[in-house]
Amino acid sequence: MTDAVLDRSRYGAWAVIAGGSDGTGACFAAEAAASGINLLLVARRPAPLEALAAELRRKYGVEVRTLSLDLNAADAAQRMAEAAKDLEVGLYISNAGAEKGGHYFHDTPWETIQGLIARNVLTATAACHHFGGLMRARGRGGIVLMSSGAGLGGQPRVAAYSAVKAYVLNLAESLWSELRPCGVDVIGIAAPIMETPTLRATLGDMQIPDIFDPGEVAHNALVRLPFGCSYIYSIDGTQEASEQQTVVRRERVVALEKIVNDLFGVQ
Repeated sequence: MTDAVLDRSRYGAWAVIAGGSDGTGACFAAEAAASGINLLLVARRPAPLEALAAELRRKYGVEVRTLSLDLNAADAAQRMAEAAKDLEVGLYISNAGAEKGGHYFHDTPWETIQGLIARNVLTATAACHHFGGLMRARGRGGIVLMSSGAGLGGQPRVAAYSAVKAYVLNLAESLWSELRPCGVDVIGIAAPIMETPTLRATLGDMQIPDIFDPGEVAHNALVRLPFGCSYIYSIDGTQEASEQQTVVRRERVVALEKIVNDLFGVQ
């Protein structure tokens, strides 16, 4: 899906996509480029980054920069900020975070768990703090944080992944509440199982019924970005159940927003 779904006047001339080399990240990049938004694509492997950048330049005529970066690194957010220092970034998409799963917590190397926390918690939060702060000062912009259905509750064999994705979803909903009055849109996506290279690296040729197209999920996320605060893909995969769960999450955030604001005397 490559119709222009983003309002360039609202989200500015540049988007930063962390985890933007393939799968869902590539789909986000195509949607933004089709909307006339220039891109800074960030991912670890330079070859897929450059290939995607060349394709998007050719197809959409936008400017595309790339940054080969390990998002686990302690200075990853700082390096993204440095790479974008001359750009007016009006859209930040945090798409990185997946890891080969299927192992029990104590059978998973600590380095793997540490990487999940670094990518999903430290790097994503620092990037939101930097780019979101600039958007707030500017009075416009958007942030998309890719969570997962795994973040809606604990489950075996993906314990750390489930935990960090719960953090991502709650961060998105909280930022939506805080930044909405400032003109900045935020949405968190509790994503379904999608047909991506990362999934195939984990499951091989295993067939999964009703698996989602990452292009559909990316498109849906950007269409819903102006409305926030999250979108929840239900376990059964039906749109009706997803809409119901999304409404429940939003109502909870709005109710707590009032309680917290009253508690701290915010008008």
